[in-house]
Amino acid sequence: SITACSDQHPSYPAANAIDDNPSSMWHSQWERPRTKQPHFIEVDLGEMLLLKGFSYSPRIDGSKSGTVERYDFLVSDDGKKWTSVVRNGVFDNMLNNPVYQKVVFSKEVSARYIKFVSHSGILNEDWISMGEIGVITR
Repeated sequence: SITACSDQHPSYPAANAIDDNPSSMWHSQWERPRTKQPHFIEVDLGEMLLLKGFSYSPRIDGSKSGTVERYDFLVSDDGKKWTSVVRNGVFDNMLNNPVYQKVVFSKEVSARYIKFVSHSGILNEDWISMGEIGVITR
């Protein structure tokens, strides 16, 4: 379940990022007033899991607006104290090829909560869009 997010458009709530439906999306507000980058989403996985990595899927409606380029990925046992697993990560070539991204960690981490932070998008917009965020456990 979603425990927090930086911002969301009423028509595109953060819950869409974890609904297993790539056609839906989370989108932060693009109309005024809006929150500028960085944007974040926090997810309660429901139980402690051993994570090998995570996945990010951009929106699939043909628009590149809001697609993430630079990010951080953090984990937590309690949803309060966060540990950075990926700092200043970059999804390479997303401008030309905005597709599903799989990020494998250098070592497995145990966590119940995840936090994805977008620092910038491929079009340098104030907002974020996300088709899906997931964890890799196998």
